[in-house]
This record gives sequence, structure tokens and C-alpha cells, in this order.
Amino acid sequence: MRLSQHIPHQDFFEHYAEAVLITTAEDIPLFFNPAFSKLSGYTLDDISLLTAANLFRVRVNYDMVINEKATHWETGITKKDNSVSWAKVSVSPITLSDGKAGKIYTLADNPAIDQMKGLLKESETRFTTLADASPVMIWMTDPDNLCYYFNRAWLDFTGRKFEEELGSGWIRGVHVDDMKSFNEINHFLLERTNYSCEYRLRRYDGTYRHILEIGTPRFLPDESFAGYMGSCLDITEMKMAQNELANQTNELKRSNEELEQFAYVASHDMQEPLRMIASYIQLVQKNIESGKLNEVNDFMKYVLDGVGRMQALINDLLHYSRVNKKGASFGLVNLNEVLKIAVTHLTNRIGENEASVSYDNMPQVNGDQSQLIRLFQNFIDNAIKFKAPERKPIIKISVKELDNYFEIAVSDNGIGIDPKFYNRIFVIFQRLHTRSEYEGTGIGLAVCKKIVERHSGNVRLESKVDEGTTFYFTLKK
Repeated sequence: MRLSQHIPHQDFFEHYAEAVLITTAEDIPLFFNPAFSKLSGYTLDDISLLTAANLFRVRVNYDMVINEKATHWETGITKKDNSVSWAKVSVSPITLSDGKAGKIYTLADNPAIDQMKGLLKESETRFTTLADASPVMIWMTDPDNLCYYFNRAWLDFTGRKFEEELGSGWIRGVHVDDMKSFNEINHFLLERTNYSCEYRLRRYDGTYRHILEIGTPRFLPDESFAGYMGSCLDITEMKMAQNELANQTNELKRSNEELEQFAYVASHDMQEPLRMIASYIQLVQKNIESGKLNEVNDFMKYVLDGVGRMQALINDLLHYSRVNKKGASFGLVNLNEVLKIAVTHLTNRIGENEASVSYDNMPQVNGDQSQLIRLFQNFIDNAIKFKAPERKPIIKISVKELDNYFEIAVSDNGIGIDPKFYNRIFVIFQRLHTRSEYEGTGIGLAVCKKIVERHSGNVRLESKVDEGTTFYFTLKK
């Protein structure tokens, strides 16, 4: 009854060769002929399921239709079974039997478009084959930047199923500490421009690898944004090589600084005892030649003292130079045992100075036991050496556990250090006092710093003059 009421010339359209669809001005379907049923798969019993919105993949500006202008375009027709067929479509205004405005659509198969569709499918097949054969990980997104394609290299790398990676599922594989990398490229995504970023992605074996990602925006012929296409490259080996090069550069810089310090030592500290030895040898020679032998023994004592100082300088230089070159391989070290040995080595010195040494229960670390013994021994010996004249030395060693390392503190109640000298005390042979005041070559704390750095740690100090000093150093867990 509705058809006979609204559709003029219904019998004509029933036998019309081209597919015809008649709708209201609001695109509510009222009628379609058998040719349309053949093209779309819909029957008149399905007319309530059909809308122009779900029929045409590309729609037109309907203002042109309302203004009584026929409009023609080519588009995909979504059939009842969800397959797509390409057709030429025309739409024109029509006056329905009740006098209201409507639209009449005519649809005709377009073999050229079907052929183009076949070529497009072939092109997509070639792209998929090429992308899957590529060792580079390739992906694509829709206009909302949700991923809908991953090539074989990506899936092989992550070890996950295609369905698990779709949308934003792939983000579950990104290292949590690297999520900030994506915040940094948001403005590129908003501007729809090229970008690159680095992050760590979990591989199928559970390890995280460094990834370089490059994204390129895609645009349709009408310049509308279609999404991004990107590639990802595993650059872990390259990053490791860069880090190794940086480490070698830093090591070379440190070595050059040590050479400069050694040159200074050779030209100053080691020259001084040599000059003294030479001077007294000349005096001995003159006294022997003149027959004055009374002072020869005293002069020889000074000569031997200079020789001893030279030996001490050379031995300490050897210890310093061997920290990195002659160190033992790392292993699990109990710092309680290390401190016990260090204190035993200093038993006489501790007793002579009536010193007190106490320490917390210490952890186990990965390191070189012999060097760690020397580290604690040097710090304790330094605290005893620079004791305050009016009080007995008290040395306390404590430990604090932090996220990835232990921070160890060696505190004393000695004479303290003026803050202006903080940068000097870890430099070899940089003494703050004369030899008559305090013995030694001035290399003990420089050795400590070098040992700590070999164990990937840092060393610092806090001090108050006449109150004492605390040295802090870190050791990795």
C-alpha cells in the first residue's frame, strides 16, 4: 500500500534494466527494483535494514540534489553480505505521489572500476609480499593513529599474534621507562608530519631491544589524512657500539688527565727528593775529599730518607696505575669479610693511636675483593692519620641501601677539611699539609676514587673543620 501511495510509475521501474533506489528526501528507502536487488543482494523484505549511509562507501554533497541538480559519482556499494561492488551512481530529485520531495538513485556496474579494484588488490598483494619479505618491521595506522597492519618481521620480533597487536595493543611491549618518547612526538602527530623516535621494545625472548622508529603520514588523492606508515629498526648493536665508543673516549680523556698529573708529579714531587739526594751526595763527596768525615753519617741519613721517599712515590704510582690494568675479575664479595681484613692490616696503627673502628652489618656486592680491602684500608688509615690532637680517633662505617646500589659512609672525628680543598684531595700527590705535619705521599684518596669508579660508583665528602669528615661512596648491588 505504501509503494502504490508514494512511487510514481512503479511498473516502469520494476522492469527498468538499471538498478533503481527511491528514497525520501531524508534518505529513507521507499522502493528498489529487481535490478537493484540483484546488484545489492537486498530484497524488499530487507528494506528496513537499508540506508544510504551503509550502502554507499562514498557519499556526495546532497545540497546539490536538494537544489534540483543531478549528481554523478563512482563509489563502492556495500552489499548485504558485506562484500563491495563498484558502480556508477546518479542521484536526482523526484516528486513522490503524495507531492513530497524524494530522491531517485540509479546504479550501474562499472567494469573499469572493477578492473581498477582488481589492480588495487594486486598492488596490495605485492605490497604485503614485499613488506613481509623485508627484515625491517613495518606498520600502518588509520586516521585515529590505531594500528591495523603489521608485517611478518614485526610479528616475528614480538612473538605475538596479529590480533594482539592491533589498535594500541602493541604498546604493551614498550618498556615502561620509554613511554615518554611517545609524548615527545605528539606534536608531530597533531601536525601530521614526519617523525622519528627511539624506545625499547620487548622481543619474543623477553629481552628489551633498542628500536629506531620512523613514521610518515599518508594522504588520499583528495588530501585527506589516511594515517601513518612507519618502519622500526633494531639498533641495539649500534647503541652498544656507541656506548663502547663513548666509554673509550672517556677512558682516553681520563688517561690523558692521568698523564698530565703524572707529568706534574715527575716535574715536581719526584724532583724534590732527587734534588735533596743530589745535594747531600755532593756534600758527602766534598767532606770525603777534604777529609772531614764527622758529618758524613748525618748526610747519608738524609740521602737514605730521600731514596725512601722516592721509593714510596714510585710504589704509590704503580698502585695507582694498576687499579684498572691489574685489577682482578669481579665476583661476589662480602664486605664484612673485607672490613675484617682491612682492620687486621691496620691493627698496629689502630693500637698506636688508640683508635676505635666500628661498622654496620655490611652487604654483599659484586666487585674486586683485594681492591675493596685497599679501599676501606685507605679510608680508615686516612682517618687515623688526620686525627685531632686533643681526642682519640673514632671511625664509624655505615651503609644505606638505595634503589640500585649501596651508599657507604666512613665518618671520623678528625681535623676536618676546608670546603675549598674538596676538589684537590682526590688528585694524586695533592697534599694539603707539609710532610713534617703528616706523613705520606698524598695518593691514598686518589686510589680510593679510582677504585670506586672502577666499581661504577661515585665518591663525595662532607666535612667541618675541627669536627671531622665523612666520605661517601657507592657500590652497585
